[in-house]
Amino acid sequence: MTRLLRFEPLWVASVAVFVLFPGRWLPVAWQPVVVAALFAGWPLRWLATRRLLPPAPLHIALGVLLLWLPVNIWAAVDTVVAWQAAGYLLLGVASYGAAIAWAPLQQRPQMLAWLLVTLAGLLAVTGPLLPTPEVTWPLIGPLQQAVAPVASRLGESINPNILAGAIVVLLPLVVALAVGAPSAPGRRWLRGLLGLLAGLIVVVVVLAASRGALLGVGAGSLIVIVWRWPRLGWVTLFIVVSAVGVGVWLGPPTWLDQLVSGGAVGGMDERIEIWSRALYALQDFSFTGVGLGAFNQVIPLLYPYFLISPTVDIPHAHNLVLQVGVDLGIPGLIAWLAILITVFVLLVNVLRRQAHDMASTLATGVTGGLAAMLMHGLLDAPLWGTKLAFIPWLLFALAVLVGTQRSNATQPIQGV
Repeated sequence: MTRLLRFEPLWVASVAVFVLFPGRWLPVAWQPVVVAALFAGWPLRWLATRRLLPPAPLHIALGVLLLWLPVNIWAAVDTVVAWQAAGYLLLGVASYGAAIAWAPLQQRPQMLAWLLVTLAGLLAVTGPLLPTPEVTWPLIGPLQQAVAPVASRLGESINPNILAGAIVVLLPLVVALAVGAPSAPGRRWLRGLLGLLAGLIVVVVVLAASRGALLGVGAGSLIVIVWRWPRLGWVTLFIVVSAVGVGVWLGPPTWLDQLVSGGAVGGMDERIEIWSRALYALQDFSFTGVGLGAFNQVIPLLYPYFLISPTVDIPHAHNLVLQVGVDLGIPGLIAWLAILITVFVLLVNVLRRQAHDMASTLATGVTGGLAAMLMHGLLDAPLWGTKLAFIPWLLFALAVLVGTQRSNATQPIQGV
């Protein structure tokens, strides 16, 4: 069983193909079986070690979230859609479990960091080339048309806002590795390569015209910059205060409309209307939630929009915390927030050492990434209920690997 568990990450990655593309190779009715297959390693680990997962502070909250999930699936209007959304969430949980339990990652957490950096590069390079629903990327239209025959064979499209939301979460890790712990002799070229990747990610976010993602770029990058150059903290504070002052001088309605406009939502009034409908649903379905993936089915029916046309599909609450609450109910939302808070506590414990080694570098990158996710989450929810929703869970895994290794006082995390 121990030998079988060595292949758990490979198993999760193989099953992930069927979870991310439901109905393409297997009937959609098999989705519950496919999702359950993600956790094949958990009973094996129990038989081998009498533990489902290695110990970590966030596992009580994770257990509550998992035990509550059947209620959210049961409450959904469309069971097929609910299992697809549950698959995206549980793929992240299974990836988290496989990562923190895999011995090579326990010894060298930076391996997971480099995997995430590679993922960021693949998304930044290939994402803009995939077909986009109803929108066109500016400046690269001719390139999209050139690769369209190949891209269309994949049968997949990607929303620029979701792509921007995913790579923005990974950007701080790229920047932290570029400016953080010293590289091994002969590998200084990595810093330049990481700098180029960070620039590419920013360009993609700008082309995606996602204002929430741009806010995420600012939040995540500032955390990394202040960690690397603490004396810039006062400069950062001055910039933030100046930005707030300019916003007040322009008037909140003016800059808020500019900030939140775009996509299916035209301005601040429309977004407030969506948020109010989400709050109504959270109040009326506080125990069970409306069900996974059921926002665009339940909300227009029970709480019709007045400012938004009935022909416009609003798939989510355009706010991460509200969307989690609407999907999972108050119990699930509390468990999710507890997981997030615990991860931040782990990261702060690492960063309190005020060192510039690989452990603090990884912790800073994860902290900046989660800050970017929450900042973007004020206006959108690109990493919840989507195919890229597993990314935050890999950041959670990296935080646990770095935090628990430090707390166990094992050998220090070496540089690359």
